[in-house]
Formats: sequence, C-alpha cells, structure tokens
Amino acid sequence: MKILVVSLLRLGDIIQQEPLLRGLRDKYPEAEIHLLVNKQFSSIERLLSGVVNRFITFDREALQRGLGEAEFNILWSYSQLENLVQSLNAEGYDQVLNFTHTKLSAYLIGAIDAKAKKGLHQTDGKFAGLENRWLRYFNDRFSANQKSLFHYVELLGKSFDIPVPKKQNEQRAKSKTVLLQCLTSNQKKNWGLFNFARLKRTIESALVDYKVQVLGASFERAELLEYFSDSDLLICDLPDAQKHLQAAALLVTGDTSIKHLAAQIGTPIVEIAIGSSDPVKTGAYSANAEVITTTVPCAPCGHAQGCTQKSHLCAEEITVDQVFAAVWDKLSGEKKKVISGQLDLDRAVWSLYLDKEHKDLEPYFFHAAQEFVHHTANMKELLAESQRQGQILTSWLTSALNALPSREQLLTKRTLQASEMSELILVGQDIIRSKQDVGGYFTGFLESLISRFSHPVQLHDRVLQALEEARELLEIRSTLMRYLESLSKEGGYYATGIGQLSIGGFEETRTGLQRTDAEAVLRRAGREIETFE
Repeated sequence: MKILVVSLLRLGDIIQQEPLLRGLRDKYPEAEIHLLVNKQFSSIERLLSGVVNRFITFDREALQRGLGEAEFNILWSYSQLENLVQSLNAEGYDQVLNFTHTKLSAYLIGAIDAKAKKGLHQTDGKFAGLENRWLRYFNDRFSANQKSLFHYVELLGKSFDIPVPKKQNEQRAKSKTVLLQCLTSNQKKNWGLFNFARLKRTIESALVDYKVQVLGASFERAELLEYFSDSDLLICDLPDAQKHLQAAALLVTGDTSIKHLAAQIGTPIVEIAIGSSDPVKTGAYSANAEVITTTVPCAPCGHAQGCTQKSHLCAEEITVDQVFAAVWDKLSGEKKKVISGQLDLDRAVWSLYLDKEHKDLEPYFFHAAQEFVHHTANMKELLAESQRQGQILTSWLTSALNALPSREQLLTKRTLQASEMSELILVGQDIIRSKQDVGGYFTGFLESLISRFSHPVQLHDRVLQALEEARELLEIRSTLMRYLESLSKEGGYYATGIGQLSIGGFEETRTGLQRTDAEAVLRRAGREIETFE
C-alpha cells in the first residue's frame, strides 16, 4: 500500500502531526508513506526520520512569484503545478489523506489520481470528503475562527481513525536545565523579553542547582541579546533544538513550534497562551503540559488581526510569580488532580454525537459516563448545575423552533423582511448575550442566521438543520445526565456499605438463603443502569 499525506500548513502544524504520522505507521506497518509539505519547511525531514518513507516538497512561494512577477512567463506556474501533479499521479497512491483542509489542498488532491481520498478534496466542481461527523466538525472549527472543544491533533486522529494518545513523560536522566523559548512568530503572542529575563533570575535564585538557558533561531540573536548574555543563548536549528529539549528538565514557552516539538519528545512544558493562542485547539498536546492563559474577554483574538487594545492586556495579566509557581510545580513533579467540570461534560456530549455515523444509532453512554465519573469529585454540584444549564439550553431550542417560519410560508416569498425573522434573531441575540452556550450547542444555529441565501427557503432549511443538530446534542446530553445520576446513586449505595455485600448478594440464615433488603435496592439500581445500555 502507498499513502500520500498532504500537509501544506505551517511548521508547528507539521510537528503537531508527528504522532498522527506515527499512528498511521502503526496502523499500516507495511505501507509506503509519503508526506507533501511546503518547501520552506523541508527541514522537517530530519525530525520525522523512520516515520515517513519519502518527503515531497511543494514550492508555493515560487508559484506565487511566478503568478505576480514580470520576469516569469505567465504559464510558468501552471507548468510547474502540472509537473507536480503528474509526478504524484505516477506514484499510484492507494490513499491520499488531507491533513490541511484549505481550498488549495482540496483542489490539489482533486487533481491527484488515487483509489481513496480522505478529507477535504474537490471533485466534479464540488468539495467532498467530509464523510464523517468528526471531519465536518474539524472543517467547521478550524476553517474559521470558531471555538473547539477538542485539540487539533485529537480531531485529526478521530477524523481519520488514527489513535493518538497524549505523550507521557519519558523516564530518562535529565539535566538540571530549564529552557526558555521567549519569542513567537507573532508579536501579540509574546509575553515579553523583560518578563522572561525576570523569570530567569527568579528561577536561578530560588532553585540554585538549576541553570536557565534561552533557545533561539539565528535571526533572533540580536533581539535576545538586549536582555540576555551571549552565554545564556542556545542559538540552533530544529534538530539541535530537539537534542536540547530531550535533555532539559522543563521548557517555558509561548505558542511556538518548539512547544510542539517538546510535546512530542515528552519534555515537561509550561506554556504561556496569550494573543491568538488557543490552548484548547493548539496547545501543547502532552500530558506533561501546564497551560497558563488569560481571562481578558478579547482573547483569543483572530490569528490575522492586530491587537485592538491600548496595551497588551493578556500579557500584562500574567505575572512572573504566576509562571514561576507553575515552573516550581513541574520541577517538583507534583501532579495536579484532574477534576471534571461542565466543559468535560460538553466534550463527552460532543464525542458521543461525533462518534455516531448516523443519528439513529445509539451511542455507548455507559462507558462515557463511567469515564466521566472516574475523574469527578463534585458530582452532586455538577449534576445540579448541569440540570440548570440543560433547562436554559432546552428553552432556547423550543423558542427557536417556535419562532422559525414554516417552509410553506417561505416558499411563496422571493425576499425576506427582517421583521419576519425578528423573533428568531432575538433568540440568537439572547444566546450570544447570555454567554451560557460554552459547549457550542447553538454555534451552527447562530452561523445559519448570518449565512447568505438566494431564496428564503434556503435560510429556513439551514436554520432547521442547525436546530435539529442542537436537538440531537441536547438529547444525548439528557441521556448522559441520566446515566451520571444513576452511577452517582450507585456510588452512594456503596458509600453506605451496600457495596460490602458478598459476591452472590445473599446472606446465610437458619431458614435458608434469602436476599437482603440492601441487595434488593442494589438490584433495582443495577436494572436502572441496564435499561440505559
């Protein structure tokens, strides 16, 4: 089998995809795997040796120059692209996987001959390839500035059925070195060299046996020397940075490709997520990462937009003491207990929904509920808050369905007046103002209200489809809540000693073997749980 993976994104994205490529290799150990990347990131080959059989480069910058600069023949870029497609077709790929999901990658994959194509691609003048719910969720959340409940790597793994566990801490000898990656590719994601310099002094004065050094690329040297001495700097390329990270005790970094490299190695990380950094979408995909983020309402901002504030509020909110506390915890090896909350409940609901290939299939609620309860210490409070939240969500769904004009009404209209949709718009405004839809159950509904349409019926169909999605999600949420309530009750029975019954659930008496009253209660609870399976 021969597989082509298309990854025409930035360096950090390609590094994040390393566990996906390894998972693909594990899934198809005998396959020949090729990776298509932008030429400017060809150095990635040294980081992925043993995973990919062949690296193919796409010279996007040259193609763009050929289209815009006078010294190039007007057909030069077309000729170069045609040659690339012909060379790819000559390989005879069995599968082509699109890890990129841009229009450029979709059109390119549309021109490649392959037995199977997975992910976004163009065919017969239309976009195709979003055949499962995970792929559609990924495309919706990452093609625009939409919030996601799942990490980029997790979503791609689910979309392409590639298991990708989070990297655990490697058990190996470490030096007493803390590495700082101070600069990012975007000024608004920088915490500030002044802050990093203060952090360095704080670490070295409080932890005298640790040495702090600063990673940087050659073009960053002059800027770094304004706050650090030359002996503090480790100016290196990616392969050398990888070696430094393998030996380091900890990395403190902003949103950088170095962060993703450390995550794949298993180096403990303290990440400072500010500006357009979205720790849920693209934070360090590692079980050993501590993310420090901001609470300012404008964060995370759009990737392409500049900072709209008078000062860098998100960076100013994060103090040196706060970062040092995280550094201390990481170096001491103290493990923080993970407590499930509303966000985890929303993730569980969406996972059950996205795992369904068809809405009529029944999700496996019991396993999801067990996993959730395992990490939840405050179940009673969580259930109470979730029930209150569920009532709000259900009321929005009911109001929106009642406010939606019928399809028959709209069939007779060529245009639509704002007054005819005012009640529906008010529901949308209520959802936005409340800031209660943290789980994004009505994201599709809000997007449908501002979508373009050529006929009022199109708007109706889009809104109704979005509301049907919300209805299905809320039904899953309600069922999962019932499971959690049952498991919570079962835990209560065990806590009061009922769980200490003998294996058979009987007690021996002079009159024979009889069921105890407690066993009868437990059996009823068990039947209640079984009915949900």
